Amino acid sequence: MNKSQERYQNMFSLFRTLRLEGTLTQSELKDRLQLQASTISYLVNDMKREGLLQPSLVENTAANRKVGKPGQYLEIANEGAYFLGLYLEETFIDLHVIGLADQEVHFQHLPLGDLQPQELIQRIISLIDHLTSVYENIKGVGIAVKSVVDLEGNLSSFKRIVIDREVPQIWKIAGFTASIREAFPNLQIIVENDANCAAVYCQAASKQTTTSSMVFIINQKPFGVGSGIIIDGKLFKGCNGASGEIFFSDRYIQNLVEQNDLHQEPVHLMGLLTDSILKAIYLIDPQFVTLTGGLLSDLDKNSIAEIKSLFKAIPYPIEVISQEHLSLPAKGAVLLAADTYISTVLSGIERR
Repeated sequence: MNKSQERYQNMFSLFRTLRLEGTLTQSELKDRLQLQASTISYLVNDMKREGLLQPSLVENTAANRKVGKPGQYLEIANEGAYFLGLYLEETFIDLHVIGLADQEVHFQHLPLGDLQPQELIQRIISLIDHLTSVYENIKGVGIAVKSVVDLEGNLSSFKRIVIDREVPQIWKIAGFTASIREAFPNLQIIVENDANCAAVYCQAASKQTTTSSMVFIINQKPFGVGSGIIIDGKLFKGCNGASGEIFFSDRYIQNLVEQNDLHQEPVHLMGLLTDSILKAIYLIDPQFVTLTGGLLSDLDKNSIAEIKSLFKAIPYPIEVISQEHLSLPAKGAVLLAADTYISTVLSGIERR
């Protein structure tokens, strides 16, 4: 690795470390990244001049317990760049505007409506156009979609709920990503499967850069199970972008999907799914597992504990994430878009 590449890698590591930790001093960054104090100082000054870092008014409470006078706390400048995260579901679109420091500044939940494939693309383009006019500092767009996204950015299995149809329509939308990129050539556009995006976000939040992990998204309306796989710290997509579609050929899961009375309580339905999920976990052998999705939204502590107890016999940590709006896929898509943007910016910073 030459000096230029080494410097870029150090800056990228510094950026990711601060994004995860929130606030750190230069001394703490030196210890975390195992770099010389002078190197950290150069990197910090260069990134400050680019508007990526700023002094923090919020102190790191853990660091406050240390003996001695702390240095100046630093943080990512959230307003240094904004990113639009979209979660494209069968019946709705969730919109998130998230800053460079992974702090959300805007959220909308919009019905998708009865659209044809090309109308869907135009709807997405219209929404991006509107949000970029409101938030002029948007530098990238991450779109998490409930579909396999192949290596050319086409959607191959996007489900559409149609009135008077018991079985959802399955759309194949060629040119989905290419059409959006053509409409916004100056933005970083990332389109990825929703479970893959959630896996990226959970991996980043774990602060374990080289681990292997799995995320399961379990939705109820319509019912379905998707999974995202991280191997040695990297998203695993497979040769067609369809890795993680473990349950597609599972006849037991398909029988559940085809039932018309899927209104079981989340804990009961998770009990029905446990064996299938366990098979997938043992196939990959990850270091930690996350369960999330619409079925698990707004659960109380007792329900979460009951679901965790279903997996108590396995040697893997299980986390159940329940939240008011399903932001994990959109946030993961934003991380992918933000990392692409910041990589470009950091590559262009010349040493002063």
